[in-house]
Amino acid sequence: KRFVDLAYAQEQQLINERRLVLAGQELNLVKQKFAASVVGKVDVLLQEDAYQRAQQQLLQAQQDLILLRHEIAITLALNFDQVVANTDLYKIYSAKEVWLLADTRALKITALDQKTLKRQLFSFKNESQAKLDLNLGLASEGENSSYSNSLENQSATWNVGLDWSYPLGGVKSSNNVKKAEIKLARLAQYKREQLLELNVQATILKEKIKLLMQMLKSNKKQISIAKARTVEERGRYANGSGQASFVISAQNNEQNAQLGYAQVATNYQKAVLDFKATIDQLVR
Repeated sequence: KRFVDLAYAQEQQLINERRLVLAGQELNLVKQKFAASVVGKVDVLLQEDAYQRAQQQLLQAQQDLILLRHEIAITLALNFDQVVANTDLYKIYSAKEVWLLADTRALKITALDQKTLKRQLFSFKNESQAKLDLNLGLASEGENSSYSNSLENQSATWNVGLDWSYPLGGVKSSNNVKKAEIKLARLAQYKREQLLELNVQATILKEKIKLLMQMLKSNKKQISIAKARTVEERGRYANGSGQASFVISAQNNEQNAQLGYAQVATNYQKAVLDFKATIDQLVR
């Protein structure tokens, strides 16, 4: 966003530079008319004041631009000369429709946490269950009066047994299961809240972009009207039917319209960046 601010600062300086050039031209014209006794001294003073104001505005714009460039250069460890914005301040984008998808970047971490908890829950449940084992055994017995004869008279016997065991930490395992289930429920709720919040943000930003686009169109019309008025006032003044104050007012109005257009364009570019960042979390 700072580079959008930089683009605006650059545009602001250009607008003020053009304004100063026009003010200088008007001042020279008024001085020529005054020398020819066509206009009075008050017209010269008015135009000189307008020129000084234009010069002050340009100096302020230059200062804002220089300070911003230094700030960005220090922050990004760049040379001062490298800090130039190439952003098209007046570029218009088409806002994409936002589709809610479960597979979102913002929610992948939550989904990963859910998988981990599910594995833990499965493990805790296994630990808390009783175990039943089947044991099979084969034994042989021999009967006789002597050891050597008993080895020859062997009879096989099968032994079958069941071992049942219950973990001594059953209460602890049960508590772990409950805790894991509660965490899973909370994560599911958090995931729903995340999705809703991102959707609200994207919707608001999309509407904001639409309104800013309408404002940009209105600003362009305003600039056209202001320029036409300036031309008209200059023509009237040149013919002796107008006043210098009207020309100055028209020029100031034109400059303000251009600056207003640049400011709205800056807000538009920032809104687009915010919108892109939001839908990047909502869509693939």
